[in-house]
Amino acid sequence: MEIEDSNIVRIETLKIAEAQYQASGTIYGSTDPVEILNALVSFTGIPFANVHLGLIDEENDPNTINILATGDATGFRAARVPARLQDYPAYEALAAVEVLNIEDVTTDPFLTDAERESLIDQKVAAMLVIPLAVNQRLTGLIVFSYTEQVHFSSTLLRAVRSLADQIAVVFENQSLLRRTAASLDEVGMLYEINRAMLSALDPLDVLRIVRTYTASPNSAIIHVGVEHVPDSSAENITIRHILTASEDQALDRPLVGLNRTTELFDRYETTTVEFFEKLVGKPPSALTLISEGYPAQSAAMIVVREYGIVEDIIVVTYPDEPTILPRRRRLFEALSDQITIVFQNQRLLRDAQKNALQLSRQVRLLQTINQLSSGLSMYRSEKELFDYATQYLVAAMGIDHVGVLMFDRSLETGTLISEYPAQVTIGTKMEIDQSIDLLRQHPDRPVLIQSVEKTDLLPNSSKQVLLKLGVYSMMILPIIIEGKLIGSIGFDIYERGRFFQPDMIDIGQTMVAQLSIALQNIRLYSDAQRRAEQLQQIANFGQLVQGTLNLPDILAALLGEIRQTITADRVSVALLDDRTDQLRVVAQYDEERTYIDVENGPFISTSGTLIGQVWESGEMLVINDTQTSSGIRRAQDLSVRSLMIAPVRSRGRMIGAVNIGAVDAYAYADEDKAIFRQMLTQLVASIENSLAFAASQRIAKNEALINDISIQMQMTNEIQGMMTAAVSELGRALGARRARVRLHVSEG
Repeated sequence: MEIEDSNIVRIETLKIAEAQYQASGTIYGSTDPVEILNALVSFTGIPFANVHLGLIDEENDPNTINILATGDATGFRAARVPARLQDYPAYEALAAVEVLNIEDVTTDPFLTDAERESLIDQKVAAMLVIPLAVNQRLTGLIVFSYTEQVHFSSTLLRAVRSLADQIAVVFENQSLLRRTAASLDEVGMLYEINRAMLSALDPLDVLRIVRTYTASPNSAIIHVGVEHVPDSSAENITIRHILTASEDQALDRPLVGLNRTTELFDRYETTTVEFFEKLVGKPPSALTLISEGYPAQSAAMIVVREYGIVEDIIVVTYPDEPTILPRRRRLFEALSDQITIVFQNQRLLRDAQKNALQLSRQVRLLQTINQLSSGLSMYRSEKELFDYATQYLVAAMGIDHVGVLMFDRSLETGTLISEYPAQVTIGTKMEIDQSIDLLRQHPDRPVLIQSVEKTDLLPNSSKQVLLKLGVYSMMILPIIIEGKLIGSIGFDIYERGRFFQPDMIDIGQTMVAQLSIALQNIRLYSDAQRRAEQLQQIANFGQLVQGTLNLPDILAALLGEIRQTITADRVSVALLDDRTDQLRVVAQYDEERTYIDVENGPFISTSGTLIGQVWESGEMLVINDTQTSSGIRRAQDLSVRSLMIAPVRSRGRMIGAVNIGAVDAYAYADEDKAIFRQMLTQLVASIENSLAFAASQRIAKNEALINDISIQMQMTNEIQGMMTAAVSELGRALGARRARVRLHVSEG
């Protein structure tokens, strides 16, 4: 009887494993919620009353479930129905992201009396609530309802949970791809705005661009100009333009009642954007004074500043929208800096026209700036951008040499990526000296050295090099993106006795600001492309590992795909050996060689090592530079400077760790860490499938061996024959050359 029960368990395990494998293939090969839900329901094989699949609305309301697919006796279909998370029975338990198996509604301890009565009224006798989770974060639910009591075996529940984890990964990948596509669209729009801004000839052109990309059909755009009276604190504040959907008005109307801008607005050095929402019923303010006659439920106000002084105010009203969407907010943030630059260029043009003595020079300067601006959007690589820009910088400022230095992430060294005219080999690395160190302390100020011979900002060795090159005066301007110092541009004068004048400094700062925006656009575009490629690699990895249950093949796929997705000069995977309770290296990539051995790989000590630290804490460890980080024994990790070590968990239990490293410091950004975690999530699901399949194979093999021995022993009545059959089969299964059987015969 026991043999028959074991055979039944073995057959059930094999069927579940086979069905799970087929369902996994459907899940990873589909993006249709209906098809995915159908695959999971088909896998369970248990009749149900109804079922639905929903995802949490993380962007708008994390307490809302968007139901995407439903099913009942009539079939499966797509849906678009919102549901509240707290409306689900025992929803407090969902935070634990564990399967809620209600086999009997009338006796289940997790249900309140009200929930029990409600389900009974709906003729629900049993329920199965399966959480969709990524990194222990609840992302959705799959809910089965039954009209009769249902019992799930523990094997089937584990398999259902494993498939649910795979479904969660599939939908998470889809979400990442959608966000990447939206980011690419947004970057494309920024390029269009930048191109349009660069062609704007006057403030009215700029306002039309604002209307095209940020306004609603009923919006009004009001432009206020601030004129500062020389040698006094007086200001002339006037409404210069009003744009609506039907007309464009150019005005010069004083704005009565508005106090001095220094008293009205907070003191900032740069242009700012303020957003006002749910304005109905709020007390009057400067915003309502500017937008008088144009009612608004929400509004955006750009305060254009130059060197901390308010020069222009632009207000965009939204009469039909109480709030401003995040995408529109980002557009305003991107527009504000470009509007400042364009207005500054246009103001320079107006000043040049007012001053007849400097007209010729100013026109040539603006032509150069415009030529530079019009060409900035043509380039997709940083070197090409700076090779193009350095020539215009030399021509516009009338200087002798320009060099561009890009810093490493630690701000310890810089690399020369472009210069004009050419003097030093491109790619030369330079230590950060005292002059450039000032940029780190005050990134908003230029470093001005009017006399290389007399300055205290340079060491004598640097002075000698510069004087040998013929540099007598120099200026260093910072390259800043998103508030971070990433590089510098050096301007050199070779003529002794000639110095940098205030207008030259202004010109340099204006053009470098344009370069910074163009560089930021290039990096945004490159990052978006890289992100898309990484997500595609994740999808490829998921398809590869779900196409096999062989653990060495899964590890080989990880070693191959992770190096194509993330910078990795060294990769190692260690899994827990159940026989020795030690971590064993089962896969490794180092020095362009791949090593995979799941049975005989070397053991790793967890005492006093970085992997041991991850093993004990259960948290991912990221080290930007092993040479400068404290607490690292010098005997460890000397071959790499950047490290990421992540634990591998299965069902809340630590089963291993994955270690990747790069020879360069600061090699891993936040996006790389997220991609690494995502790949590990897929790896865990694949390892679980592989181990489950291997376990089922071992069980089946053992059961078959026991069955064969039993049959052969039943075929003879002699003890000798029985022992011979048992020893022969066990020896063949264990690979033993010799065996001995000892029987004890009691007296009598």
